[in-house]
Amino acid sequence: MSSLNYPPSPAFVAPEKLAPSAAFKKQVAKVVFAIILFFLVYILLVIASIALAVGCFYLGVVIITALANFTTVIGGLGLMAVGISVIFFLIKFIFAVTKNENPLRVEIKEEDQPELFEFVRKLRNETNAPFPKKIFVSPEVNASVFYNSSFWSMMFPVRKNLEIGLGLVNSINISELKAVIAHEFGHFSQRSMKLGSFTYNVNRIIYDMLYNNNSYTKFLNAWARLHRILSFFAQMTIKIAQGIQYVLRKVYAVINKSYLGLSREMEFHADTVAASAAGGNNVINGLSRIEIASNCYNTTLNMADDLLKSKKRMDNIFDNQLTIFRSLGAKYQLQEIKGLPEISFEFIRSFSTSRINYQNQWASHPELSERKAHLDALDLNVSPDESSAWIIFRNAKKLQEMLSAKVYFRVKDYDQLKVIDADEFNSQYKKENEEFALPVEYKGYYNKRLIQINDWDISGLSKLETSKTFDELFTDTNAQRYTAINQNYNDIGLLTAIHDKQVDSKSFDFDGIKYNREDCNTIIQQLEQENKNKQAQLVELDKEAFIYFNKRVAGLDKLYEDFKTLNKQVDGYNEIVYQMMHDMAPLYKGGLTVNQVGSIIDDLKRNHQRKIRKQAQLLLDEGIINCEKNEILCSDIKSFMQKTYVYYNGKNFINDELDFLRTIANQTAAIYNQYRFKQFKNLLEKQLTKL
Repeated sequence: MSSLNYPPSPAFVAPEKLAPSAAFKKQVAKVVFAIILFFLVYILLVIASIALAVGCFYLGVVIITALANFTTVIGGLGLMAVGISVIFFLIKFIFAVTKNENPLRVEIKEEDQPELFEFVRKLRNETNAPFPKKIFVSPEVNASVFYNSSFWSMMFPVRKNLEIGLGLVNSINISELKAVIAHEFGHFSQRSMKLGSFTYNVNRIIYDMLYNNNSYTKFLNAWARLHRILSFFAQMTIKIAQGIQYVLRKVYAVINKSYLGLSREMEFHADTVAASAAGGNNVINGLSRIEIASNCYNTTLNMADDLLKSKKRMDNIFDNQLTIFRSLGAKYQLQEIKGLPEISFEFIRSFSTSRINYQNQWASHPELSERKAHLDALDLNVSPDESSAWIIFRNAKKLQEMLSAKVYFRVKDYDQLKVIDADEFNSQYKKENEEFALPVEYKGYYNKRLIQINDWDISGLSKLETSKTFDELFTDTNAQRYTAINQNYNDIGLLTAIHDKQVDSKSFDFDGIKYNREDCNTIIQQLEQENKNKQAQLVELDKEAFIYFNKRVAGLDKLYEDFKTLNKQVDGYNEIVYQMMHDMAPLYKGGLTVNQVGSIIDDLKRNHQRKIRKQAQLLLDEGIINCEKNEILCSDIKSFMQKTYVYYNGKNFINDELDFLRTIANQTAAIYNQYRFKQFKNLLEKQLTKL
């Protein structure tokens, strides 16, 4: 491999910088204490369960031998079964193996990718980490260390595998890829990974005992049905298991919280290893670019889902991800270097407008700002090699197309789908961007929202005058009002979580001032009042804008009246779909009587189904649903109109029919909302014609 393909490292790294920090050692000590606590509690529970089993067996034998008849035999055996079942409850989870599986993952061999393996080997030597057992690629924007875990992996070393996401490779340069993989090798080289294996398995065992007991519950219910005496003992076993669960919940909280604290320090240490090999600046630049690239990858997958509705598929999702990535860069006027938009930490920060700051003790990863502060303090920087990360992969296009096909592994009739290439995707993506982009003249004032027009007196507003000019109405400050309202709602949600102890933080900063958990309601009330005021201001501005344009554009009041009518119709249909989903929700939660199920199904057929059919037919008749663009949906709607659906046959739910109803409702509502948006856009464009 040429030196060009292996980016440089910092010239000198002081050994003390790579030494585990005091905070790291402190968290290790906490985890060790928590694990010891678990084993002590667990051993005590096992001893208690053995004592219970011995006592149950003794009493069972006494009962059977004292008076040998059918009832006493059943009672004695039931008592013995209690002891066995409790022991079984405590030990059955220990021997389970948790496999880290990903159906999109593909193993690659050195003979196929020699440059990649040599790159990994050099980096392994540089970070003093063991070479991965296997190397895999997947489509995601991610790189990770993984391994299959079991009780015995706590006792014996387990070789780790390395997974590299091609969505990641597609989004960063070679220096940033080196930094990301070096970070993962930082985990390889940490002794705390052993603690991680311990803690992961302890957590898994407790979690399964607490929440993953379906098979055990079915087993108890099965012998409870054999005889009413056995039913009594089954209930006794359940009560004992619930007592064990209560104890383990307390232990689970201690262990999990301790490990999450260690996990944060492990991330800092892995970042240090990455900085020593690739430069702290490249670590942060890579992480910043990954945040945006992940969103672009998800957008690509969403578009792939939309294409399936027209029986089309992408041949290379990575080309399409890059198209979206570059388009976003162009939108924000970001510099492009060798085909990739430059995403800085400051750019990422510009999207964070929360007024709340708190220490999340349950976060396993530090915030990007915390990681940057840690890396800045190390001062281990190196000029990046801006070359594409693909330079260490052979036959990159073939690999991309193979992993792209993997994304469709659940799709039936995959080979019959029409393939769209990169040029066709680019054209379609550009067209959709233009279709949903609002005029730039408004400076984003109408972005991501619709005007609240339903209660407007348009005739009365048409008679009014405004002194405001276009530039006074559409300022940057006014454009940020809706964003500020949304952020306040997000902060209200966060404060509610802190108040309800769903977020484990006793204090928080709001607008730079420190508050305690008890102050949450006060700040929530303040934010709610702010939003009420901001919303009222926004409504008044919307009316002022209408008055301004109405005096200049003939017939604008009629367009607003039409949009008001459409807005009410779409809102009405959204309410129908929402109410149907709300009424169907109990069917998925279970615990209903036959009469309750029957009542819901009858209402579904007489009320909701009728309304959905009526609206779907209306959307077809008016051409709002375009059958050329939505061939599958049109076919589904026609089937939905003609067939008689049962949904429930008296014993079992007809899940395919229920899912079909939900799909029709959601997809027709989505298209109706899109149609409303397009009419809104047309209205906004009409307003500008006389400027």
